[in-house]
Amino acid sequence: MKCAAIDVGTNTILLLIVDAGKAVHEIADISTTVRLGEGVKETGRISQDAMDRGLKILRKYADIAAAHGVEHIYCVGTSALREARNGQEFVDLAEDLLGLSISVISERQEAHYTYLSVKNDRIIGRERFMITDIGGGSTEIITGDREALRDFVSLPVGSVKLTGMFIRNDPPTGSEIEAMTGHIRSLLDERFLGHSDILVGTGGTITTLASIIRECEYFDKEKIHGLGIPYGRICDAIDALQKMNVSEKRTIKGMEKGREDIILQGVVLLREMMSFYGINECVVSAKGVRYGVIYEHIAASQD
Repeated sequence: MKCAAIDVGTNTILLLIVDAGKAVHEIADISTTVRLGEGVKETGRISQDAMDRGLKILRKYADIAAAHGVEHIYCVGTSALREARNGQEFVDLAEDLLGLSISVISERQEAHYTYLSVKNDRIIGRERFMITDIGGGSTEIITGDREALRDFVSLPVGSVKLTGMFIRNDPPTGSEIEAMTGHIRSLLDERFLGHSDILVGTGGTITTLASIIRECEYFDKEKIHGLGIPYGRICDAIDALQKMNVSEKRTIKGMEKGREDIILQGVVLLREMMSFYGINECVVSAKGVRYGVIYEHIAASQD
């Protein structure tokens, strides 16, 4: 049975297609920068341009799924659709125009799907783990083990939202970074201290950072999934990115197109989490919510 999961995020919309037979065989995994949540923090609404961009990509994804003979598409929406006053309008348009039913999931559901994507990953060979999913509009911090998700928090910031809140210059000024860093620190929760000595990181900020470190010519999941990034390497990346404007960042090998203006803010968020929780290494997961959605539906179909 071929099935697909679409994750409608604040910054990106992602499509995963798998053949779920005796084993899960991945057919396609596509990420597109859409910026659905651009301006939502300031206006409370998804702009018409952002809606148009999002619907265009969803149409493209629906066509790709149909071309692969996908029988079921499971579509979820996260922070931007949760927060925007007109989020339901986007959901209705996707249903009416494309026949796609988007389930706007809660913060806990989002954490649960991220947890499932790590729990079911053989590369993450730890009994206990701490996970972060740095998104565009929110960031999940999750603790769990092989038995269950144990705790989570959803921080109301991500790479896009931090950019809108604090960054006015290109490159950002020291005072802008300082103000943003102070805000991030004020949100971190002490109850996760001491849970794990590594952090499993997922989301576009972390996969792009890994692609830059590996100097990928294109997005290459095999080269970055499971990569361990030391804390010092993250600090070095921030020092380098902070000196570059958007045009200069665009030339970096491994930089995801459309992420040049927000990558620094996401990496600063990662650094502050690692510093606060005393974690020395971030292990990259190129999976995330879309994989968790697939794993859940496969498990349900086998019961």
